[in-house]
Amino acid sequence: MLFVALILIISLHSFDCVFTARETQQECVRHCGGHNEYVTRYCGGLCSGSTGPQTFYCYLGCSHNASNQNDFDKCLPKCNGSPQLTESSCQNDCGRVTTHPELCGIVCGGNVGDSFPLCLYNCDQGNGSGNFDECKTKCYEMAGR
Repeated sequence: MLFVALILIISLHSFDCVFTARETQQECVRHCGGHNEYVTRYCGGLCSGSTGPQTFYCYLGCSHNASNQNDFDKCLPKCNGSPQLTESSCQNDCGRVTTHPELCGIVCGGNVGDSFPLCLYNCDQGNGSGNFDECKTKCYEMAGR
């Protein structure tokens, strides 16, 4: 009986983490599409959790800097596995689209997909300065960090 209860608790916890990641992805798509007109068609893939933060912020940076669709399209090749995807370029792209620059230092160190950078992106886009730290703490808890 104790074993069954333990399995149930573990299952519920796993479901909660998956559900939280799914919510994170849905919120990311909403923010991504709502603020970046040229990147909207890519938001589903960018927010899937499989795209690394350097690629993610490269797309957002291209959209932010573009004055038309052609400008955006010319910028995209640097986002797709190019040697130009670096921590430094991510910091620059992230800095263009964030209201909380400290987040760039947290997420730009690598380019591995995960829901943690998406959660921080959502905190940045959805919270004023008063709620950002509380939201960021929830992201760390969700990621087990």
